[in-house]
Amino acid sequence: MRVSVEIGDYREPENNKPQEVEIYCDKEGLEYLIKELSKLKNNGDHAHFMTPSWGMNDLSKNKFVAKNDLVHHLKLTLIE
Repeated sequence: MRVSVEIGDYREPENNKPQEVEIYCDKEGLEYLIKELSKLKNNGDHAHFMTPSWGMNDLSKNKFVAKNDLVHHLKLTLIE
């Protein structure tokens, strides 16, 4: 399974801050995300996804695009 969350290369011209979040996944990773998002939809609250170095094994420790920056923690929160 592979899911990678990365900060893309596009930067805001005014202050050079990154403006893109890119998510890459294989089919197994996509199924995992769908399952976890369904839980979030049904149970509410929030969900965490992290790389192994941050205490979980949901996200890959390997980048898909070499020039991107890896994100170690993705938090999704259901708001109503």
